[in-house]
Amino acid sequence: MTGNTNLICPAAESSGSRRTMVCVLGAHSGVGVSTVSANLALCAQRCSLNREAALLDFNLYEGDLHLLLELEPVHPWRELMRDSFALDPTLFMSVLVKHETGLHLLASDYDGLRDNSVPPDKIGRLCMLAQTLFQMVIVDCGTVLNSAVNMALTSATTILLVTTLEVPAMRRAIRMVESLNALGHSRERVRLVLNRSRREDQGLLAEAEALLGQPFVLSIPDVPEDAREAVESGRVLCAGTNGGAVVRAYERLAALMMDTKHAPASQSPSWRARWIQRLWSDAA
Repeated sequence: MTGNTNLICPAAESSGSRRTMVCVLGAHSGVGVSTVSANLALCAQRCSLNREAALLDFNLYEGDLHLLLELEPVHPWRELMRDSFALDPTLFMSVLVKHETGLHLLASDYDGLRDNSVPPDKIGRLCMLAQTLFQMVIVDCGTVLNSAVNMALTSATTILLVTTLEVPAMRRAIRMVESLNALGHSRERVRLVLNRSRREDQGLLAEAEALLGQPFVLSIPDVPEDAREAVESGRVLCAGTNGGAVVRAYERLAALMMDTKHAPASQSPSWRARWIQRLWSDAA
């Protein structure tokens, strides 16, 4: 893997442009939060009309976006967090690595094996700088609501909660929605994304939406052939030329995130949904 050594310059600002920051949060480990973040960011970059997008890896336990994008960061941002002098645009841009598509990545060297503490105030500063320099910012927040992630969420225009219909993921998704609401993040800001959706799960999908109190804004289909292609090529799907169902789903998601005027309507759980909720809540 080799990083792009081209000079990275701040994205041009447009005084009339609307800035968007999307925080991608996983309901449970293994639901594909990093894959969703990377593919969404690549599609957002493609749709940004010559304006550069940024992808920030705030996963403090298993940040691996640089591996997914085949990039090698020169300056890990762990050092940036510990620096005694104030963050500024020049310092911030110096730690980014640029993908061949034009996407800028703030890579993480956090792996969960060392100290994971990050000053929340510096996370807030990073988010503010990113939104100042880029029209579209995607943040991989991992699956843990720690203080650093909570700070990032307060800066987000939209929070994407990614889950699957597997029992452990749904059980935690229900609790995650409750926690986000308790932290002051309304259902209008929290959007649900279903990953690895299968046609045979449509009946269960409707009940899951009722339990969570709002519909999924988008379902990313489970296409084993596409997943195999990504593994064999060593690249995320949206970085290649694949135009299959999975890529089209990410393109729709990127377009939706760039136009966040329409919030999903909340739903009241049916009696059957409440029964399934007890099943998911009681499952080990």
